[in-house]
Amino acid sequence: MNTTVARYLLGIVSLALTLVPLALAAFALRRRYFRGWTGALARLGELVIGLALLIAVLELLGAVSLFRLLPIVLACITVGLGIWWAVGVARGVPRRAAWRHDSVDTGRATAAITLALSLLATATVTAVWVSPMLQSYDVGIHTFDSLYYHLPWAATFAQTGHITPLQYDIQYMLQFYPASAELLHSLGMVALSRDTLSPALNFLWFGLTLLSAWCIGRPRGLGGTTMLGAALALATPMIVFSQAGSADNDVAGVALLMASVALIVNADERDAATVLAGIAAGIAVAVKLTLFGPVLALTVGVIAIAPPGRRRRTGWLWLAPLVVAGAFWYVRNLFSVGNPLPWVSFGFLPTPAPALQQHTGFSVAHYLTDGRFWSHFFVSGIASELGAWWWAIIGAAIVGPLLCLGPGSDRLRRMLGLVALAGIVAYLLTPEGAQGPAGDPVGFGFNMRYLAPGLTLSLAILPLAPALAGPRRQLLVAAAMVATLTATVAKPSLWPRAHSVAAVVIGLVVLALLAVLVVRPRRRRAAIEPGVRRSAPIGRALLIAGALLLLTAGAAAGYSWQRHYMRGRYEFRKGVSYMAHVWAMFRTVRNARIGVGGTYGGFFAYPLFGADLSNTVKYIAHTGPHGSFTPITSCQSWRTAVDAGHFRYLVTTPGREFWEPKVLLPSPEGRWTASDPNARLIYTKRALGQRISVFELTGPLDPASCH
Repeated sequence: MNTTVARYLLGIVSLALTLVPLALAAFALRRRYFRGWTGALARLGELVIGLALLIAVLELLGAVSLFRLLPIVLACITVGLGIWWAVGVARGVPRRAAWRHDSVDTGRATAAITLALSLLATATVTAVWVSPMLQSYDVGIHTFDSLYYHLPWAATFAQTGHITPLQYDIQYMLQFYPASAELLHSLGMVALSRDTLSPALNFLWFGLTLLSAWCIGRPRGLGGTTMLGAALALATPMIVFSQAGSADNDVAGVALLMASVALIVNADERDAATVLAGIAAGIAVAVKLTLFGPVLALTVGVIAIAPPGRRRRTGWLWLAPLVVAGAFWYVRNLFSVGNPLPWVSFGFLPTPAPALQQHTGFSVAHYLTDGRFWSHFFVSGIASELGAWWWAIIGAAIVGPLLCLGPGSDRLRRMLGLVALAGIVAYLLTPEGAQGPAGDPVGFGFNMRYLAPGLTLSLAILPLAPALAGPRRQLLVAAAMVATLTATVAKPSLWPRAHSVAAVVIGLVVLALLAVLVVRPRRRRAAIEPGVRRSAPIGRALLIAGALLLLTAGAAAGYSWQRHYMRGRYEFRKGVSYMAHVWAMFRTVRNARIGVGGTYGGFFAYPLFGADLSNTVKYIAHTGPHGSFTPITSCQSWRTAVDAGHFRYLVTTPGREFWEPKVLLPSPEGRWTASDPNARLIYTKRALGQRISVFELTGPLDPASCH
C-alpha cells in the first residue's frame, strides 16, 4: 500500500522537471512583457502564466491519449525551456535599473494598524483552512462532490491517459462539466501514483485568491484591506467545509476570477495585461460553470471602460485568449454530442436523455416570492453557511459595490462594482442554487457556495469605495471586517481538536512570513541611497536558495507524510458511511476492474480505486446517443452489461434518495447478480433495511438463466 522511496523520489523529481521549466518560462514572459510589475503583482502574473502553460500542455497531451508521466515531463521541459530561451535569452531582455516594490503606506499609525489587522486576520483564516486539510490527511477526502465525481474523474484521467471521453454520471449530466481543476489532481496522481497532493491543492487556490485580492488594492496602497475582504469570504463555513482539504473546485474558480480582476486593475491600458487577464477568465470558465455569469459581466465591463477608439481592439485582446483558454471542454462536448452546452438544446441542438436525472435544479430566483422559502430555508440556510454575522457579510457585499458606483469613483471602480453585483445576481439565477424537489429546496444551503465568486469580489472591492478613502475610515473598515471574521470563525466546528494546535502554529508561521514580505520592501527602499550601488542579483539568489532549501526539506519530509496519509486513507471508521467496510476492503486491491450498481454506491465509489489508484471503477448503465446514460431495467441486460465490462468484482448497493440521506431505496442489481453461480458473495451488510453486497466474479454471468 505504501510506495517505495525510489518511486516517491521519481514522483518528486518528475514534478520538479514538470513545474520548474514552466516557472522559468513564466518568469521570462513576465519579465519581457510586464517589466514594471514587481513584488506581489509580478508573482501573480507569473503564476497565471505558468498555470496557463501547464493546463495547455495537459489538455493537449490528454486529448491524444498521452496524459502519462514521461510525455508530460518531456513536454513541459520542451515548452518551458524553449520559451525561456526564446524570450529571456535570445532576445536579451534588459534588467531593471532599480528595485521597485509594492506601495504600502505605513507612514501613519492608523495605516500600520490597518495593515497589521489585515495580516492577523489572514493568518487566522489560514489556520481555519489548515484544520480540515490535516483531517483529510488523517482519513482521506470525504466531501460529497469529491467522492462523487471530482476525484473519480482525476483518477480515470491518470489511468487511461485520455481526458476527452465522457465520464458518465448518474445524475445531472455532470459528464459534460469542465474539468481543468481535475487535471491538476490527476497530474499529482500520475507523478506519485497516489492522490497525496489532492488534499492540499485547494490550499494553493486559497493562496492565489488572497494574492489576487492584495493586488486589487495594491495601486491605491490598500492591498491589506482588500485581502482582508477576500479572507472574510474564504472564512465562511460554506467555503471552509466544502473546499478546505477537499477536491471541490469552487475555490479554484474564485481564485481565477480574482486573478483576472487583479490583472485588469493593474493593466494601465497595457495590451499584454488584457490578454493575460482574459486567459485567467478563460481558465475560470474551464473550471466551473458557475463562473459564466461573473466572467460574462467582466467581459462586458472590460470592453465598456476601454477608450472609445480602442474598444474593438480591447474586445479582441480580451475575448480571443478567453476563448482559447476556456473552450477545451465545451469543444469536447461539441464533438461528443453535437452540443457545447448539452444541458440546453437552444431549440435545435441535441441533448441527452434525462432518465437518470432528478428534476430538482431550481434557482434561488425561483423561490424569491415563496414565503415558505424565506421562513423555512433562507434564514437557517444562510446562517449555517455564512456564520453568525451573516447579515453583516451580506450587507457589506451589497453596500461595497454600491459605494463603488457613488460620487468620486472612476470608470474602473464603477465597473468592478457592477461586476460584483452582477456576480451576486448570477448566483440568484444559477440552476441548482436552490436545489431540491419542487417546493422543497433542501439543497439551498449546500449550494450557497455558488455565491462565492460574487461574494469574494464584493468584499474585496469594498475598501476601494471613494466614500471609505482615508486612513481612519480604512481602519474602521478593517476593524469591522475583523470583528465579522472573528464572529464567523468562532464556530467550534471550524476548529477540530485533533488539529487545532497545529493549525494555530501554521497560522503564526504564515503571519510571520506575511509580515516579512510586507516590511522587507520598505527596508530595502530605505537602504538604497543615492549614489550607493546595491547588488540585486545577490539578494535574489539568497531568496531562491532559501526557497529551494525549504522545498527540498519539504520533499524529504513528504515521504513520511505520505506514509501517514496512506495508513489512514479510507480505513474503516464506524459511522462515516454505510460504504465504510467496502472502502476498507478495496484499500489493498490492485489492478482490478470493479463494477458498481445502485445509485448509492455510484455516489461514493472513489475509494474503490484503491490506494495506488490502479483499479478501474465503472458505474453500470446503458450508454446511448448524445451522451445519454440510462438505467438498466432487466436482469438479462444487467448480466450482459456486466459480462461486457469484464469485471472482477461487483459492488451492488441500494438506490439513494438524494434529498433524504437516511433513506435508501430497493435496487435490483444485487438480486440479479446473486442468483448466478459465477458470482461469489464475499461481503454483505444491511443498511437501513437495504443490502450492500460485494461479489467476486469467477466467470461470465449467464443472461439466459435470469428468473
